[in-house]
Amino acid sequence: MADSKKIIPYRKKRTFNVGVIIFLSLLIYLIPSAVRGATRKQIRYNEVVEGSMSENKTHTGLILRDESVQVSPDGGYINIYMRDGKRAAVGSRVYSLDATGDLKKLMEASSGKEDTISDSSVIEMKKKLSNFTSNYSDSDFEYVYDTKYLLDNAASEYSNLINIENIDNISNENGLSLNVITSPYSGEISYAIDDIAEKKEEDLTKSDFDTSKHPISYIKNEQLIEAETKVYRIVKSESWSIYFEFEKGEEELYAEKKTLTVKFKSNGLTLTGDYSVVETKDGYSLGKLTFDKYMVQFISNRYAEFDIQSLVVNGLKIPSKCVLEKDFYTIPVEYMAKGGDGVSDGFYKQVDKDGTTSTVFVPEDIIKITDTNCYISTENKDIASGDKLIKPDSNEIFEVSNKEKLLGVYNINKGYTVFKNIDILGSNKEFYIVDKGTKYGLKVYDHILLNPDGFKEGEFIYQ
Repeated sequence: MADSKKIIPYRKKRTFNVGVIIFLSLLIYLIPSAVRGATRKQIRYNEVVEGSMSENKTHTGLILRDESVQVSPDGGYINIYMRDGKRAAVGSRVYSLDATGDLKKLMEASSGKEDTISDSSVIEMKKKLSNFTSNYSDSDFEYVYDTKYLLDNAASEYSNLINIENIDNISNENGLSLNVITSPYSGEISYAIDDIAEKKEEDLTKSDFDTSKHPISYIKNEQLIEAETKVYRIVKSESWSIYFEFEKGEEELYAEKKTLTVKFKSNGLTLTGDYSVVETKDGYSLGKLTFDKYMVQFISNRYAEFDIQSLVVNGLKIPSKCVLEKDFYTIPVEYMAKGGDGVSDGFYKQVDKDGTTSTVFVPEDIIKITDTNCYISTENKDIASGDKLIKPDSNEIFEVSNKEKLLGVYNINKGYTVFKNIDILGSNKEFYIVDKGTKYGLKVYDHILLNPDGFKEGEFIYQ
């Protein structure tokens, strides 16, 4: 019998690839973690260290003086007798008006070639040029035109002084209609006119600090003017003030200051002035520096650039990007109490429930405390606006409502955000130096958020 061959296929035994299983397990674990990492807020922090800073702050200030703008009684060609910054007595000749315009020609014809500007006048003009050269900046090209005007005006005055004794004779001999204008007050003269002259402190607005909106115009010698034209200002007092806008945190920086020392960039003068903060009608806070001398050095200027000279300050150094501003409830400090443990700070809160009134102690994290107020978070649900607090050992009641803004940072030492108030001592564009002795404040080696925007008080950061 023929051999029959039957082929039976062999079923290969399946085996598991351990590597594939491990890879898939890791993938299943990592995908959710990657998604959480991509969607989670990026946590960057800074460690607080000690530091120091000596940084001068530059401002462009607005100058106000006790000044009066004088207008021309008639029209005509103006002849200036006094230069900017010269002091006039009551009745002093300031300028004249020539109705015909012939005075200049007649004076040129009558003046001898030997008439020259005095040595002292030449020296004074050289000083003006030297000051211009040492303080010129490409970023302030308008300074060139201001200087040109002052030199032209000075040269005209020197020229007129040579012939001033002949003006009356010339005008009388030739029948000229010459109207000589005298000063109604004693004070320094300036022919630089703008729309802020005679403005009061309380009327200042933010727009007044935009130099492009308030150009200065100059009345020039031999210029034809109409009646009622604003010709010059007369400054009646040597006292003057310069106002400046605050940078972030700067008002708090100078809160305890009575005087500030500044250095003016245009002429290098270093002056110490009385410092104060003023409020305008629209609630605009401005720094104010008052001086009692050197007014004439700035008589032709409405704005002046200066550096506030700072002393070296020591404290805790933190990046400026860490700082945020938040609202906090203010509560009179006499309402603060201690809990039953004698340690916890808090308040006695009046609770009305089911027609029954009771008092409970509510522990509270104090953000800041002053001689009059303590500050608590507005995000705490235990004490909210409208709650009534009871003064210890008294029946006096305070209703929570008032809020104030504080500057601070988010401390993350405990794994969640805790707002810490800061008192700024010094600053530049990148860093603040803050007081290291602030109660409830920061300490060396604290960790603070670098990117506080988008976080809330008490938010866990490592979930």
